[in-house]
Amino acid sequence: MLRVVSLALVLIALALPAAAAQRLALVIGNNGYDEVPALLKAVSDAEAVSGTLDDHGFEVITVLDAPRREMNRRISEFTGRLQPGDTALVFFAGHGVEIDGENYLLPTDIVAPTSGDRDFIKGESIALSRLLDRVRTTGARTTIAIIDACRDNPFEASTGRSIGGTRGLGRIAAPEGTFVMFSAGAGQLALDRLSDADTDANSVFTRALLPRLRQPGLELRDLVSDLRVEVRDLARTQNHAQFPAYYDELLGSFYFNPASSAPEEAVAEAPAPTPAPAPQSSIRADFELARGLGTVAAYEAFLARYADQSDDFTVLLAQSLLDELKGTEEVAALPPQTPETPAPAPEAAPDPRAIMRETQAALNALGCSAGGADGVAGPRTRAAFARFLGAQSGTDLTADALGSPAALAALTAEGVKRCPVVAAAPAPSGPTITGTWSYSAKCPLFIRVNGTIRLTQRGSGVFIGPIRDSLGQSGTTTARLNGLSITASNDWGNVTETWRATLTPDGRGYSGSSSSGCTFTANLN
Repeated sequence: MLRVVSLALVLIALALPAAAAQRLALVIGNNGYDEVPALLKAVSDAEAVSGTLDDHGFEVITVLDAPRREMNRRISEFTGRLQPGDTALVFFAGHGVEIDGENYLLPTDIVAPTSGDRDFIKGESIALSRLLDRVRTTGARTTIAIIDACRDNPFEASTGRSIGGTRGLGRIAAPEGTFVMFSAGAGQLALDRLSDADTDANSVFTRALLPRLRQPGLELRDLVSDLRVEVRDLARTQNHAQFPAYYDELLGSFYFNPASSAPEEAVAEAPAPTPAPAPQSSIRADFELARGLGTVAAYEAFLARYADQSDDFTVLLAQSLLDELKGTEEVAALPPQTPETPAPAPEAAPDPRAIMRETQAALNALGCSAGGADGVAGPRTRAAFARFLGAQSGTDLTADALGSPAALAALTAEGVKRCPVVAAAPAPSGPTITGTWSYSAKCPLFIRVNGTIRLTQRGSGVFIGPIRDSLGQSGTTTARLNGLSITASNDWGNVTETWRATLTPDGRGYSGSSSSGCTFTANLN
């Protein structure tokens, strides 16, 4: 009974139009710091961003020159207004600091740090990851954070804004459904202005951001791609490196200013507008609901709701599952039939990999040295087959016949000639990790990172080479191999990460964990 009631409620929910989700923004700009250098443009940046977001349908909570208590109060107001399915945006311009791997946003009443104040500063500022976690627990479907706080140490005379032992902010693990953008890359300084003569009211990053927020039909990833290039080129005019970083765990597309439909003609009546496609994340959520129920009625309700998006992959998949489910029910409804003597099953086609394994075994039996019989036609197997062909006379086979039934028949025929003796290759001195490795890592907060490491041996058991990951970061890996045990470090420029792994016996893979809490596996290319 409960399942029937639940199904009825779900079908009603799928059949009705989805409630309009709100777009809510929290915009903070802090200029007037009490004990660290004041800033010039953070408030102007926040006011300009607030106005632009308000023009494009966001409800905006604007916070200017806020001490810690006021920042926390307005953050609570922001998260309290968010509902499941909403879009949440956080913009912060002000001082920021990275301490012990966490990024902190500083209120105006933050005290100037001393050697013993690190833990005190953590408690008196706003941890970015905890702010994003608070937003995530509201059920907001989309969360975007834009942080213009990658500034330099305030005790150094410069045109930037930051506080702490290193310049800029560090990497962040963005939760699922979240897009985080920093005004500069990890460890980089974000310029407040290009020079003392620069009269623009906004920072270098924000002045490039504003026109793109207004541009109709510009998807978020395209916005970021264009923005990064402009900021980089502006910074280069001052011989400075600033390349905004982003961390993308967003589901589907996002537009600050969706493209508007064309205006009506003055005389002719405009055709009825085509319904805008539902957000991809909404389709996925409804599809998972229908698939979880697994009934014909659930799938039919889903397909009726998204009938105008028949080309969408999710809709096509739902139709396929519905057809399969209906076929299963029709078969189950048929009366049992008197069993008939089954016709003999057709002979199965030979398995190509099985033929290759037999071929490799036959080549080895003839002394052709094909290596292990793994069913893969690698270089050694091809070379062995070439030696076999060279030892025969009058054969019509060519190298292309490797792996065919005809080649296997020739290898196992009576009177076939053996391959010439091949000198054994010298035994390897030991395992090695030289080469290019592709790795996949699972990190905290459900973050997945892929990348490559290219290692070259530089001494006894020492390997060094470049590393790149899918977050756009690059650095240098130094690894030491002792038997099958690997100890290594990744130098990312401003952060060093250590890791340990165990090499597989065949030397073509390893797995392990890192000091950042990630677990990973890697394979030799």
